[in-house]
Parts: sequence; C-alpha cells; structure tokens
Amino acid sequence: MRFGCEWAMALSMGTTNASPPLQDSCSLKLSVMEKLQLGPEILQRENPRLIYARLSGFGQSGSFSRLAGHDINYLALSGVLSKIGRSGENPYAPLNLLADFADGGLMCALGIVMALFDRTRTGKGQVIDANMVEGTAYLSSFLWKTQKSSLWEAPRGQNMLDGGAPFYTTYRTADGEFMAVGAIEPQFYELLIKGAYSAASLLFSRTKKSENTENFMTF
Repeated sequence: MRFGCEWAMALSMGTTNASPPLQDSCSLKLSVMEKLQLGPEILQRENPRLIYARLSGFGQSGSFSRLAGHDINYLALSGVLSKIGRSGENPYAPLNLLADFADGGLMCALGIVMALFDRTRTGKGQVIDANMVEGTAYLSSFLWKTQKSSLWEAPRGQNMLDGGAPFYTTYRTADGEFMAVGAIEPQFYELLIKGAYSAASLLFSRTKKSENTENFMTF
C-alpha cells in the first residue's frame, strides 16, 4: 500500500523537481518512514512549514493499524456496508469508490488544502492524518443521524433511498438494459404515474389488437 503524501510534501516544500531529495518526498509506509527517521516530528523540526500527509486504511492506532485491507474491509468496519444492498440479500460494496477514493483520497486531499490555507495565515505546516475507516464513518454520518427518521428506520433495502420504494429504484427495460427512477417529489411522482399509465395503456391496446386478430384468423 502506498501512502499518498509525495505530492503534498513536494508542494509544501515548494519544489517541482522530478527527482526531489528524500526529505522532499514521502510515499512509503508509516513504519518505513519512522525507521528511516523521516517521520513528521523530525522533518518539521527542519522545516516548520512542512505539510506532512498520512493516508492509511485503519489509522495509526488500534489492533488493525498495521494490517493491510481493501475498500470492502474499511466499509465493513465503518458500518456503512451493512446499509448497502437489497432486502434479504448479502450487503455488497459499491465498487471501490467510497473508502478508497471518497473517504480516503478525497478526505486526505481536503486536509492538505485546508493545511495549505491555514499556513498562509500562520506560516506553519501540519500533519494530515487520514484513514479510510474514519473517513467512511464521517462521510456516512448522515445515515446514522437519520436512522430514526422515515428515511432509514426500516431494515436494509426497505427504505426510500436504498431500493425499498418503487419510485426510487432501477427497472429492467424491454431491450434488456436498465433504467433508474428517482421520483420522490410529488410533481415528479405524478409524471412517473402518468408515464407508466400511458405505457400500460399502449401495451394493453396492442395486446387486445393482437388477440382480436388471432381470434378473427381462427374463426
């Protein structure tokens, strides 16, 4: 696993050299950086303006801190995985978009941007400590805070926004593809019903016409 602080440190050091000195680059594991005595405490003594970004899976403390993992593991430990999936089926991970990209990379990048902004006022750097489990839990705080509301009070796959509502889900189309329906607001729901009624009426009329033709030919 690579920890994405090379860009941040090169930026914070003010260098665009393709082959920067060792202290201008940090893309190794936490334990490796500490063994090389290139941790943030040492480097920031030499350059107080340094922004040192750390991105890990499980964080720097706890029983999982030195274990490897993948997006699905971080989702499971954060609790978010239990919320994703159809009713009566196994939970499933939505590709590796949540923990790896949104809750890991994006949170770390946001921390770097905030540290850069703060440095323009204070003149001091910071240590950005981001991990994918905590990032996922933070990003999903909306789920936990609305558990007792009408949005998430039912089990997985039976709520309005997780496939439990007929007006907010996906349907297979006649050509074997799929369509997404999101008609929460009354005006959009009304259009959905009108469209479904028109399609059903058209299908019914075609079916009756076909039956009448068949009966005529049989007679």
